[in-house]
Amino acid sequence: SCFPRKGIKYLLQAYQIAFTSSDDVSLVIKTFPNPHNEISSILDDFRKNNKDFPDVVLLLDDISDSQLKNLYLSCHVFVAPSLGEGFGLPIGEAMFLGLPVITTSWGGQMDFCTPENSWLIDYKYAYSETHFGLTSSVWALPDVQQLSFLMKQLYECDSDELTTKIDNAKKTVSNFTWSSCSQKNIDFVNSRLLQRRPVNPIIGWISTWNSRCGIASYSK
Repeated sequence: SCFPRKGIKYLLQAYQIAFTSSDDVSLVIKTFPNPHNEISSILDDFRKNNKDFPDVVLLLDDISDSQLKNLYLSCHVFVAPSLGEGFGLPIGEAMFLGLPVITTSWGGQMDFCTPENSWLIDYKYAYSETHFGLTSSVWALPDVQQLSFLMKQLYECDSDELTTKIDNAKKTVSNFTWSSCSQKNIDFVNSRLLQRRPVNPIIGWISTWNSRCGIASYSK
């Protein structure tokens, strides 16, 4: 999405510290247009202020599942300096496909990202600046210098040095499938919810952006 929460500015800052236009490297950013996505203007500013800014490939068009998988497999490293994540599905997908992952050491992805299977970025807390306009809401600012160091480290790393963490990552996420997730929910319903005395439930749902959402109460 390139929402501010995704840390795109920190990614580009670290990228220009680690590399120049003379380095044989490209940063591929796959995103899509939305009201909170300012990647084009942000990237223009970096390029204007740094004549040696390294190569960036910006992809805005929708792509199919097979094209998305091919994009993963065409890259060498997955970098996600997020300021906060719910789960971090692209991070898990990258691990499943054998990509070394650099990500912030805070957020939902820490359910499966460890020092043994990924390269973690230090952070400091700061009040968030999101479109929700919430007060006292905090997110994690990734350390740009360390992110730059990690990007350079993996760029120069011998493939044999990556094998252990990549293998660990694959093992970690191997059971993170839709079927296993649904089975856990079914087991929870059967073992917990159906054993309780029936009550009138309150059911809520949260939609994706720009879609209907609401809360409804149902009773018999």
